[in-house]
Amino acid sequence: MQNRAIKGLVASAIALGLAMPAGAVTALVTFDPPTTAQGPSTYVAAGAAQTITTTPATFTGGVVLGFATFFPAISFASVPNVYGTADFGVGLSRQLTISVNPGFAASQVSFALFNGETFNQSYFVSAFDGAAQVTSQTLNNIAANFNAGYGLVNLQAVNITRVVIAPVGMPAVWDFLIDTVAFNQSVSQGVNAGPPPLLPPPPVFVPPPPVVVTKDDGTEIELELNYGDSIDGRATLNSLNNIPVVPGVPEPASWAMLIAGFGLVGSRLRRQRAIATC
Repeated sequence: MQNRAIKGLVASAIALGLAMPAGAVTALVTFDPPTTAQGPSTYVAAGAAQTITTTPATFTGGVVLGFATFFPAISFASVPNVYGTADFGVGLSRQLTISVNPGFAASQVSFALFNGETFNQSYFVSAFDGAAQVTSQTLNNIAANFNAGYGLVNLQAVNITRVVIAPVGMPAVWDFLIDTVAFNQSVSQGVNAGPPPLLPPPPVFVPPPPVVVTKDDGTEIELELNYGDSIDGRATLNSLNNIPVVPGVPEPASWAMLIAGFGLVGSRLRRQRAIATC
């Protein structure tokens, strides 16, 4: 059910994104270095609320977490930072606010919202033009954090100056985060924009040429490495040229027997020496 809901949100986001007027200035905020320093992994270590100012918008009410504890790896969350709030943080707000900066025209705001709770939670996201609410979206029953619970928000209106994100019902406890905030495009388009980076082809292994060995009678044989446990033809080569096979290094058990034998011989010699002195 959750997967179907997410797929539906992705489809809606793409459809709305394609309806954007031509020439709209797009932007993508990920809260990552170098524009934002890497944050600590826990809310308590992050301290009081931080205001994050970017070119398209200013974010308030939460803190930056880097490689957040227990945060699942999801394609819509770019490493290392996310921006979030929780009731157990240091005086953090119950809601996150995205204020579009003057001079940046936004008719679409889209992002990934992650449920940090250990239980399912719904969220209400509203967009404003000044004091008037122009559109909204509810993410119903987002799965718990350990089930990688998240939803895709996609708000579109003629003009958006502010977006407010809050858990439904204003519960006593809350924990949620956002990342990859796209302006004038859907988050799906922002994440998947452009072809993937080209990777160099894997190196091609070229085996060395066979080794030609001349036997005592003047004939030649070819030896090829099989890159396994032995070399092809090794036994034949040794037998043909009467090359003695060098014995292997004794195993630990053999060493133990040799040491014990030396000890017995030494003890016998000491005993004989003691009898001779008497």
